[in-house]
Amino acid sequence: MKENFEPIIESIIERIPNGMIFDTHTIIEYLLQNDSDVYLQNYNGKTTELYHADIGKTVSGIAKKGLIQPIGDSWSLNIHKKFSECYCWKKQ
Repeated sequence: MKENFEPIIESIIERIPNGMIFDTHTIIEYLLQNDSDVYLQNYNGKTTELYHADIGKTVSGIAKKGLIQPIGDSWSLNIHKKFSECYCWKKQ
């Protein structure tokens, strides 16, 4: 059974101190470390890249609530321990 990602991702973001900048890779890594069952339950059969893009879209939806502010692109480690482009956010 799939669990709605948005409240879980929002609760992760709420733990980030105000004023801190983070990227979507941070959210994905937190899910893997602390909510791996939810991460796996929501896998949608797409490639990892497309699945993680869906997670990024969820984060983007949370930004519309005013909890975070979009900053721009970042370059950080992904789950494969390789650097790749990702989107960056600032916690309000």
